[in-house]
Amino acid sequence: MLGGAVIATCLTALAPSAAHAALPADVSLPDTGVTVRESPADPLTVTSYTLGNLAYLRRGEAFAKQKGYQEITVAPGGAKALAVPTAYASGHDSVLLADLVTEKAVKIQTVQKPFVAHFAHWSRDGRKVALTVQRKAAGGWETTGFVVVDVAAKTARTVNVSGVDKTARFRWTPDNAQLVAAHQGGVRFYGQDGTVRRTLAKTGAPAGGEDVFSPSGKGLMTWCPASYAEDVCVWDRSSGKLAVKVKGVKPKALLGWWDERSFVAVLPGSGVYKVVVIDVKGKGLRVLADVSARDWDKKIYLSYTRG
Repeated sequence: MLGGAVIATCLTALAPSAAHAALPADVSLPDTGVTVRESPADPLTVTSYTLGNLAYLRRGEAFAKQKGYQEITVAPGGAKALAVPTAYASGHDSVLLADLVTEKAVKIQTVQKPFVAHFAHWSRDGRKVALTVQRKAAGGWETTGFVVVDVAAKTARTVNVSGVDKTARFRWTPDNAQLVAAHQGGVRFYGQDGTVRRTLAKTGAPAGGEDVFSPSGKGLMTWCPASYAEDVCVWDRSSGKLAVKVKGVKPKALLGWWDERSFVAVLPGSGVYKVVVIDVKGKGLRVLADVSARDWDKKIYLSYTRG
């Protein structure tokens, strides 16, 4: 096992201001053919990515593979990161919480084998991280609940959720108070104790990316219900009513909101996938990256952080 100091050094060099630093126009992603196109004015920046079970963290204007970790997610603002290791230690899963400014890190146990805790999502205030707890079943991995990591206390608390959807993946609400996840073709809101607070039926499952809510918190993005011709839907978080059905767009993946009126999607093409900013009317605004079919088949995932 790597010592804490070595791990901390491995997870360094992303300054808090990196999301709005003077970045080069193109940034290459190691071990892939992907080049991301960036601008200093961008509201989001790729701060980490995964390639299968390999994780890479941004270090200044480049990326470095983080040996022994399968997932790394950077907090809003870029000051901290949370990494999920590839293997159990002493019969437990764990996370590494790293301060990217002080270059210090601490290991925190999460769940006991055979459970795993992964798919980390930061709260907007950077004070907590939610991970989805799963266990292997006959049909694959099934969700059983979530873990909340308290950044200041450096603790983890596991919450078993009764009746949770087997495919649920937990993320935070914009006010950092509750969590949301898919539930039987809709969206369910949970308290941090696992109690059900609200259910929006027949909305479709929450979309992908680090945050399913628009920057203002008003819009909730989902994959539209199967009965709709459209793939991407936006719902009013307060009323639960449909706000927008995005027409003419058939994404392979959704990577989160870009700004209040547009989002990041992965669109298929001829031998290549394009990471594109699309507005809610379905108009493509900008290409952020080209991903070859080979890299896509390796399950590449770009993690965007808001500055």
